[in-house]
Amino acid sequence: MNPTTLGISGGIPAILMALAAATAGLMALPSDEGSCAEAATAQARGLPRLKISANRRFLVTEDGQPFFWLGDTAWRMFKLPPDDIDTYMAHRVRHGFNIIQVHCGYKHTDYAGNRPFLNDNPDAPNDAYWRHIDAIVEKALKHRLYIALVPMWGDEYGRAFGADEQKVYRFGLWLGRRYADYSHVLWIVSGEYDAVNNFSIPISMAQKRLFVAAAKGLRDAHHGKQIMTIHPGNARTSSLDFHAESWLDFNMLQSAHMIDCAAYGLAENYALITHDYTLHPVKPVLDGEPLYEDTPDGVWVYRDIDHPRADAAAIRKKAYWAVFSGAFGHTYGHNDIYGFHQPSYPGHVVPFSEGPGQRGSWKTSMNAPGAIQMKHLRALIESRPFLGRIPDQPLLAGNTGSGPDYIIATRSSDGSYALIYTSTGKPIRAALGRLAGSRIKAWWFNPSTGKATPAGQHKPEGAKEFTPPVRSTGRDWVLALDDASKNYPRPGGRRDGR
Repeated sequence: MNPTTLGISGGIPAILMALAAATAGLMALPSDEGSCAEAATAQARGLPRLKISANRRFLVTEDGQPFFWLGDTAWRMFKLPPDDIDTYMAHRVRHGFNIIQVHCGYKHTDYAGNRPFLNDNPDAPNDAYWRHIDAIVEKALKHRLYIALVPMWGDEYGRAFGADEQKVYRFGLWLGRRYADYSHVLWIVSGEYDAVNNFSIPISMAQKRLFVAAAKGLRDAHHGKQIMTIHPGNARTSSLDFHAESWLDFNMLQSAHMIDCAAYGLAENYALITHDYTLHPVKPVLDGEPLYEDTPDGVWVYRDIDHPRADAAAIRKKAYWAVFSGAFGHTYGHNDIYGFHQPSYPGHVVPFSEGPGQRGSWKTSMNAPGAIQMKHLRALIESRPFLGRIPDQPLLAGNTGSGPDYIIATRSSDGSYALIYTSTGKPIRAALGRLAGSRIKAWWFNPSTGKATPAGQHKPEGAKEFTPPVRSTGRDWVLALDDASKNYPRPGGRRDGR
């Protein structure tokens, strides 16, 4: 939804080389300065690289271990001084996040007042600015976080490059070489790429070629070792313009900053994910920017902030809808955190003319209930073997509901477990015959607390109605159904039984 910044090494000589190259229309790309100075060291102690799973639905590490993406939108991290970056990253790791999304930017300034490029020319990187981005990348590695870098937002591509595909390719190649040796780096080729066309879709072929050139530069630098995607505007998915591109490893959507998308005539994230899930060639899909916690409902539609704010229940609903409909993980966001907001004075609320109603310190907002509760979703999915997990609405023998009441189901392809989410506590009627085993062990899992309560054992036949332990407004539940012979841990527990 919003922008951020990057970094370069090499000192004054590198700046002079870049300026000279810009005059000649070529970017300076010295082979010994194309990546951060500590790249070799980073590789030795780096996180395992991520790749697409064999069935093309999930991410796994290079040694085949399942990877559940739990991300945070830290778009404007360039605004933070080093100590604050450590504070943020350490907090997110403690609460189960394993990847952050960071925008590099075009005309922004970092915490020290540096801009990314000399005279705003992408052929002339500003060493001071890019060293700060280097530090962000290094700190992510220190904290064992993956980092998805966004070179520029869509409108920035238009302003920085016009229609010059060669210039954008040079930039992509330079930036890709800078971080090619980092195993924990991924790429989001553009943020809100349709902003290049003032959010009119589809974008033109000339506009598309800009992003393809950037992606090609990045890919030619890292030789396919780093996963790449691209980020669209509100209530849209990257598959609209880029699904067939070979460099697009997975589809990303932005599911809109609305508590109930249907009320605005827009598709909810589960509908967008279901659409991408059926496409060929098969590619993983992720909601890379959902409704932010504490965002005024429909703020970008009404263009004012005087509307109900998204609470933790709304945030959980979007997350469980996304994952259960087939996403390989989820990205969280908070209205005060994506730009690292600090109020001008206590009680100050940012008017819409300056932003979407930020009102709190990012350091306080890190502990927002929805953020802290995201780890329960990750724990739930990781407590079961999930590389064979599929969406399965036929598992619901009754009405799936609609709008905010929509009930959604997922299960293992071998029938050894199923998970059904009810966002408003409606009873669930499950078709137990779709599951394997001679006995089905049931649980109620509370997404707010991560605690699970046994709900009896049942025969795997016919349809059975399950009523949540407590029904009240905003009280969501997950019904977990296991093949009892598998001895899975309690939902959200560790695979070793704890």
